[in-house]
Amino acid sequence: MKVSELLELLREADPDARVMLLSDGSTEADAHEVRCIHPSGVNWTRERGLDKGREYEFLYPGEPHRDVRTDCEQVTYARVSVVLLVAEEEFSRSARPG
Repeated sequence: MKVSELLELLREADPDARVMLLSDGSTEADAHEVRCIHPSGVNWTRERGLDKGREYEFLYPGEPHRDVRTDCEQVTYARVSVVLLVAEEEFSRSARPG
C-alpha cells in the first residue's frame, strides 16, 4: 500500500479515531496503538520474479539479494520508499526526530 492509497482510504474516517496496528493473523483484541510514524532511513528493495514457475514478491530493507536468487527467473528489483508505523513504546521514543 502506498501513502497516497492510505490517505484516500482515510479521507472519510473520523479524524479523532485512534490508529491501531494489527499483526497478520491476529485478532482485533491483539491490536496495538500506533505511537509513531517513522520514515525509514534505509533503502528498501521490492523484488519480483518466478521461482519454479510460481510468481513471488518480497519487500525487504537494504540492497537487492541478487546472489541469493540464483535459481529464480525474470527477477526484477526496484527501490522503494517506506514509512514505518510503530506501535512499540520503546522504539517510538528512539525513532522520534529530534
